[in-house]
Amino acid sequence: MAEHTSNNIVGSTRSFDNPQALSLNIAREFNIADFLMKAAVAENGDNIAIVSPRQIITFNQLVALVNQAGNFLLKHKVSIERRVLLMLKDSTDFVSLFLASIKLGAVPVALPTQLQRHELRYLLDESRAAVAIVDPEDFLTVRELCKELPWRTEVISAQPSEVSGGVSMPEERQEQNSELAAAATTCDDTAFWVYTQGSAGFPKATMHSHRSPLYASQSYAKEVLNLDENDIIISTSALHSSQGLMERIFFPLLSHASIVMLEEKLSGAELLEKMRTHKATVIFSSPDIYSQILQDAESQHESVSLPSLRACISTNQPLTLATQISWKKKFDLDIINALSSTEELYAYITNRPGQIRAGSLGQAAPGYSIRLEDKNGLHVAPGQIGNLLVYGGSTMLGFWNKHKKTTRALIGPWLDTGDKCIMDEDGYYYFAGKREDMMLIDDHWVSPSDVEQNLLNLPEVAQAAVVSAIDNNDKMRLRAYIVLEPNIEPSGEMATALRLRANKNQPLHMQIKWIDFVPDLPRSNTGKLQRYRLR
Repeated sequence: MAEHTSNNIVGSTRSFDNPQALSLNIAREFNIADFLMKAAVAENGDNIAIVSPRQIITFNQLVALVNQAGNFLLKHKVSIERRVLLMLKDSTDFVSLFLASIKLGAVPVALPTQLQRHELRYLLDESRAAVAIVDPEDFLTVRELCKELPWRTEVISAQPSEVSGGVSMPEERQEQNSELAAAATTCDDTAFWVYTQGSAGFPKATMHSHRSPLYASQSYAKEVLNLDENDIIISTSALHSSQGLMERIFFPLLSHASIVMLEEKLSGAELLEKMRTHKATVIFSSPDIYSQILQDAESQHESVSLPSLRACISTNQPLTLATQISWKKKFDLDIINALSSTEELYAYITNRPGQIRAGSLGQAAPGYSIRLEDKNGLHVAPGQIGNLLVYGGSTMLGFWNKHKKTTRALIGPWLDTGDKCIMDEDGYYYFAGKREDMMLIDDHWVSPSDVEQNLLNLPEVAQAAVVSAIDNNDKMRLRAYIVLEPNIEPSGEMATALRLRANKNQPLHMQIKWIDFVPDLPRSNTGKLQRYRLR
């Protein structure tokens, strides 16, 4: 079975509180895909599981699709612990192949489509998958790159095409038996990989156990949101991300809720229409998309309402106070801000419905313990910035093939998130930036998010990103990249005016020296700002 790396620090002088975890009573022999599908079928088999642009699928039908996909994978020599690379657009095919791989005891590795060639080669080299199932657009590139590698990866096109020689994965899968026995896995075996979507460098593969998604789902889907079979979910998170896997696969399965399968990127107006048409009760999205929905709603002449909607969640990145206020005013509903990570799989700090503290990330999620510490590993007082550590049952097993980075991240059972936060006297947390993004300006540590918030408070600014750069005197200073609101023209005069207003009453180390206007900011597929691409 999969290796579980121990990362207890020898000789550590840190003393940790005894954390409290959720009690799940998981048997030692446990397969997360088999467990969740059996439960859904037993209680709500005829209920709708997935609504896609092409079809409506019940839980009974989903199980049949998963089993057919599993038998298809068996035909292609996929076995326990072998990796299955999925490079597919968001679709029911992705869901069925992902769950089928886990049920077989294999390890699905989800990647975004249409990566840069150098990125793709790195990820193919790292995963060493037995089988790669890819969209037709990527088939030739993946096949060519796999030929350069010293091991065999069978490359299969997800749809029939001329370049793949007419091989049809859907037709071949439909010929397979709709019955499939689950592999004998344990709760601590590796169930899947999911890659980090951070702000710096190549992504890292986090390994998650069969226990991990159940724990995160119980904490958030059940304890925080109280999702059930009456809920209809819309999520804009990509399926290859940790948020997408949880919001679009594991949360619906655990709660027996329906998911509206978005298969392409939609405008704010189109998302509004989807929410109205499908009578969505819960939406998961990112701050930039919530802002886009607000803009498109304002442009519509008729009144916009979402009477079925009961919960809105933002986990990809901290939500601005301005967006929270505007959303509440427009739809009479709070956006639940939360803090999550790929390493912890989902949110470990969150606001709760009816318990929103504007501007904050919320309190520790059910079953998670939070610690803020200084550079010496000591607790920091309320109101002080500290490095954020989290304990919970969804923590990754480790980074694949990166022992040193795993050892730095896992301190005993605690995860060092790389985030900096502040806690107030009531136990609410406020984001202070990523440790890797902190900049040393005039001997002061500056969080770019603080400076960016000053810029976002200006009505002309739609998006902002701040990095450090060296001036002509070899001094480190701040450079801002700004996306202006629609219908506002960039100019030197506009840059000067914005810089003067943003710098007003700010100490020298927080002042912006340069402003550059850009049409858009570089982001990952999950919406996270890729700051390293601006440096």
